[in-house]
Amino acid sequence: MTWSNASMEARHRRSTEETSMTVLTTKSPMAAWWRTPFTAEPWRRTAYLLLAPVAALLAIADGGRLQRRLAGALLGRGVRATRLRGIAALPLALAGLVITGYGWSLVVLNLAYPVRWLIGMGGSYEHAWGGPTFAGVWAFHAVFGGLTFLYLMPWILRGLTALHVRILGRWNG
Repeated sequence: MTWSNASMEARHRRSTEETSMTVLTTKSPMAAWWRTPFTAEPWRRTAYLLLAPVAALLAIADGGRLQRRLAGALLGRGVRATRLRGIAALPLALAGLVITGYGWSLVVLNLAYPVRWLIGMGGSYEHAWGGPTFAGVWAFHAVFGGLTFLYLMPWILRGLTALHVRILGRWNG
C-alpha cells in the first residue's frame, strides 16, 4: 500500500465517521419529539410561568423590568413589557400558573401511582381504570396519564409562553 492509498483510506474513514455522527446528532423535528420533555426548554418555560404572576404584579412598581429580564433569561426572547402590558398579562399569568401546576401534577401523580396512598389520595383500585389488579391500574395510569401529559406539557408550555410574549410585545430591536 502506498502513501496516497493510506491517506485516502484515512480520509474515507474520517468522512464515514463524520457522516455517521451527523446522522446520530442531527436535530430533525421527527427524531427529537420524544426527547423534548428531557431537555432544558420545558423546565425554563415552567420556571417562567411559575414566576410570571409575581413579575406581572411587580410590573406596577418597576415598569416591567422584571418581566423583560425573565423573558430574556428563561425564554430567550426580548419583550417590551410596560406597566400596562404587565397588568394585562396578569390574568394569563394566573391561568398559566394553574395550568402548569395541574399539568405537571398529573404527570407525577400518574407515573408514581402508588404514592397516592402515601399522601391520602388512595382508594379502591379494584374498580379503577386498568383494574382489578394493582399492576394494571398503575400501568394504565402511567401510560395514559403520566406519559401522555409528560409529552403534552412542553407543547402546552410553548403555547402559554407564546401568548405571554404576544401580550408583552416582542422587542423589535
